Amino acid sequence: MYDFEGIPLHMTAQGEVRGDVLTFGTYGLEAPPIECTFSLPDKPIWARVYTGVWGGTERYTGWEELTVNNGVPVRRSLFGKDDQNEETYVSGYGVYWIAHDCTDQLHGGKNTVSLTTSRGLPESRIDGRAYGIFVVAVVEDKDGPTTRYWIAEGNENLHGEGWAGTNPTRHDKSEISFEKAGLLEGATADLTILLLASTKGQPDYVRFNGEDLGVAPDDPSLYPAGARDIGNERCFDATGGLGTEARYVDVETFDVGALLKETNHVLFERGRDLDDDGTITTTGDKPEGEDYIHPCCAILTVKRPGADPAPDLSVDIPEVRGAYAGEEATVQATVRNHGARPEGMITAVFSVDGEPVETITVEPDVSGVQEVAANVTLDEGRHTLSVRVDAGNDLDPADNEASDTVRVGTIPDLAVKIGTPTRTGAGEPDTQHSPSPFCALVAGLCIAVLLARRPPGGKLAAMLIAGAVIAASCPLAISPAAAAGYEDYTVPVTITNLGGSDTPPFDLTVYLDGEKAAVKPVDGGLEAGATVDIALSHFTTPGKHRLRVVADEAGTIRDADRGNNAAEGDYVFP
Repeated sequence: MYDFEGIPLHMTAQGEVRGDVLTFGTYGLEAPPIECTFSLPDKPIWARVYTGVWGGTERYTGWEELTVNNGVPVRRSLFGKDDQNEETYVSGYGVYWIAHDCTDQLHGGKNTVSLTTSRGLPESRIDGRAYGIFVVAVVEDKDGPTTRYWIAEGNENLHGEGWAGTNPTRHDKSEISFEKAGLLEGATADLTILLLASTKGQPDYVRFNGEDLGVAPDDPSLYPAGARDIGNERCFDATGGLGTEARYVDVETFDVGALLKETNHVLFERGRDLDDDGTITTTGDKPEGEDYIHPCCAILTVKRPGADPAPDLSVDIPEVRGAYAGEEATVQATVRNHGARPEGMITAVFSVDGEPVETITVEPDVSGVQEVAANVTLDEGRHTLSVRVDAGNDLDPADNEASDTVRVGTIPDLAVKIGTPTRTGAGEPDTQHSPSPFCALVAGLCIAVLLARRPPGGKLAAMLIAGAVIAASCPLAISPAAAAGYEDYTVPVTITNLGGSDTPPFDLTVYLDGEKAAVKPVDGGLEAGATVDIALSHFTTPGKHRLRVVADEAGTIRDADRGNNAAEGDYVFP
């Protein structure tokens, strides 16, 4: 799946095992083929092999090919911005993070995984260098500790204003939460994270329950006070020690036992605006952050002494689609298992206004994360839809049921209006920080070169070239976007559901001067007759711009009049 801003980290596996979660890898950008050899104590009950590939730009296409233990090579096409594979995460300018289910291919003892790509082939334009191979395996050990685990994957693109195309955006942070740690006295916990496109010398941060992880850099004189540089192109050095050099890749493991809570929050930050000037600087003597960096994996493991593995199911709030009067609707919910895999089947009961209407049984997925769904027909009016799941010996049945209330009536009708853009920046820039006309021209030329083909996370070298030219004529180098006169703006958008039924969640897509500038999820959907006001942030130049805003562009919701789903016009940005 492609999204410039990135695909948020989400849970791909969770549960509890008497044993451990093991990770292995080969890290550091290089031309393929590359290989990772490792040993497992036993055949895993769940395993993923992740590969990272640099595309060159999001427009280029090619392929990668994975071979596990000399088996049949598996080739996957890489389509860049047109990629639709749910386990191929593409963001930014062609940074690929690719997931492979290899549970059946791995075994106890020695394993070898090899990767090659279409790099250099006549029919392929993709750069094709590999960031590395990352293996995650959940392995049982009857004499081992009871380990509760969460494994999240995605491909966030945290970036500053200078790296976002014609209409620069900014994406400074992302987060993921791990629920139901099952706290016990004496519990220990580790957090493992993987970052792509990292650069040494530019600060970035990982926080766990509000506390910075890692230690200060070896040479604090090169960084702002209190800075961290987790993504510094060296693996396993964030808590001290030399670590291992890994170009544009960072894998780190932190002991977070002292910070552990029942629900745990991990926050990734590309930097911090320490001088409060509205910008996270990435150049100069003491930069404040990364130009861009990609969090792709986060794994939390909690070893629980004295605990016996047992199932612990919970269910997310159900989502309802197609709930219109007299028509069949689909009710779907995500079931999560925080404990051991149940030995029998999972039962899911779907109810309307407290009355069961459908019961299904499903085999528990080995990943601990699965969807259950049923079809129901609803009369006009407001209804409460509930999903309850059960499995034998559930540790905590209190969270086995979730409900949502929906209005059922005529077909929804989303209507969009755009308000007047307002400037929300920190004010006019200080004149002593402004470039000379010659400096701005040179900066613009450098930016054009960089935008044509960005390095694979290796923006430092390119930025140094641009920065050196600019600095030669300017008393103070500034960010590329600032050199072009970009400012922060807020665009108010109003969405109204004129129909008689609630809508499920949908996306709001924004185009600025014909280029897609943002996709804003409307996570809660919109109730019948309700209106929601959304303040969209944009980073652009003052003057007249063409805005187009579309609700549910993908057409996931049945709509009575799609003609009013979009609003478009010329607007003056002051």
